[in-house]
Amino acid sequence: MIEQSLNALYETYGYRKFKLTKFESYDLYADNRDFLNSSQLITFTDLDGSLLALKPDVTLSIIKSNSGGEEKVYYNETVYRPKDNHYREIPQTGIECIGNIDQYCEAEVIALAVKSLRLVSGQISVRLSDAAFLSKMFDAMDLSPATREDVLKLFNKKNTAGLGTLTKEGRLTKASEQTLAKLMDLYLPFHEGIDVLRSYAISNASAQELDHLAGLGRILSAFGVEDSVYLDFSLVNSMDYYNGILFQGAAAEIPFTILSGGRYDRLPEKMGKKVGAIGFAMYLDVVTNYLHVPKNHDVDFLIYYDPEKDAPEELAEVMETLTELGKKVRSIRLDEREHMEHKIRAERICSIKEARLLIQTEGGKA
Repeated sequence: MIEQSLNALYETYGYRKFKLTKFESYDLYADNRDFLNSSQLITFTDLDGSLLALKPDVTLSIIKSNSGGEEKVYYNETVYRPKDNHYREIPQTGIECIGNIDQYCEAEVIALAVKSLRLVSGQISVRLSDAAFLSKMFDAMDLSPATREDVLKLFNKKNTAGLGTLTKEGRLTKASEQTLAKLMDLYLPFHEGIDVLRSYAISNASAQELDHLAGLGRILSAFGVEDSVYLDFSLVNSMDYYNGILFQGAAAEIPFTILSGGRYDRLPEKMGKKVGAIGFAMYLDVVTNYLHVPKNHDVDFLIYYDPEKDAPEELAEVMETLTELGKKVRSIRLDEREHMEHKIRAERICSIKEARLLIQTEGGKA
């Protein structure tokens, strides 16, 4: 199973498993709605009258439980969110790295995101953006809070024409419009993108942030994952929480984003914790739906027997021999074979005698 492979990957890098309950206090989500994908929650009243909610997010619970120290955890959890006009149970797996987040910590999390995707597909990509770099560029352009918000919305849609409208309204200079349009259209392999960005950095602060990205690239190269990472500044999110690296992952066989993550120091800060944080989640429902290969059969052998003629110990011996050979085996009475409640698809259907012969001649090979 993909989940087991992912767990093994995270444990290899020293992450411990974090287990949550299905619900949390409603106030946790009400106080952090900006961090959630949706403000729609499934709520209910506890026996003591307090309001609870089925968890729509894992990260909030992990940060809430952190006491302010360094922590690396992974999880396999189900979240409850609206999707396609219905509430859905959505299985996720992911990691969170909490503490004094330095360049190595960021790179390790991104590298594990790439390695997670490689367990799903041989053709994957990670789009990476940097909210801190954009923020430094906005500072240098002296953009108002309202203009920043509008520019981010345009970035998300790759709407360069909208930048022209802001220029006509006097909210952007022509030079700023041209620079932002180039940033908006940028989509390049990580190391190539860094070289191009150097011509866009318009302040010492943005140049320093670019040096940070370049250093991140060197670490990703050491991890052997840089060739799967692309710079794409159209990937933006709320700067109320995300203050640095943002990334999303995709696989060629799946037409949706299957992994997303980023750095979100402002969330623990809001909760009164003096730690940084970065992590990601993989959406296992999407992965399973698209990559699940239907089985041609339910069992390798369906062995029928006549309780009036066949010795049950002979059936037991055949069953044990085949299971020891790694086969999936189902037994069925001959008189019930045509009346099964749920039809079993079997690669081989045979009697005890026929099964014995197969074991002798083929070693149980189906």
